[in-house]
Amino acid sequence: MPSVNCKGMSFEKSMRIFRRKVEKAGIKDRIREKQYYEKPASIKNDTNNYRKRKRKLDKQKEHELDLKRRLIMRHGGR
Repeated sequence: MPSVNCKGMSFEKSMRIFRRKVEKAGIKDRIREKQYYEKPASIKNDTNNYRKRKRKLDKQKEHELDLKRRLIMRHGGR
């Protein structure tokens, strides 16, 4: 748990330092994740869908590069 020594410091400054430490520790993100329950199956589906989209985009990029290479080879590198 982040803590701040406030002796000789204004309240506003100590709050800024504390907020920064909380943000670096990732506490706000964990609280947001745990705010609502998400079924394990839906988490699994989300990750699988993400992987599928990424794979599809990678294949599209690869296909575009292949078309460019063919075009260059066809026109003699001009």
